[in-house]
Amino acid sequence: MTIEELIDIQEAGSRARVLGLKAHENPYLAAHRMPTGDAGALGDWLARHDAWKFGWEAEDASREGRIVTHFKELISIANRRPLDAQCNSAFQ
Repeated sequence: MTIEELIDIQEAGSRARVLGLKAHENPYLAAHRMPTGDAGALGDWLARHDAWKFGWEAEDASREGRIVTHFKELISIANRRPLDAQCNSAFQ
């Protein structure tokens, strides 16, 4: 999958929010789009699911006047992940 495809999916999530769809209406949650045991397919599905969700959440945050808070939370989560990985490997 290309970065352009991911951006298109993010934009689709944003448009879905504009049109009034709810977050649980993510099209990648549809049964026919779920991966079937292939690890590569799971990674691709997860990236598409997350891209749509990101677009939906960003649009939702901008509509509620909390876009800055939303992105600060995302940055905070991203900064914690390396620490989480270190902690998990220390306990294994």
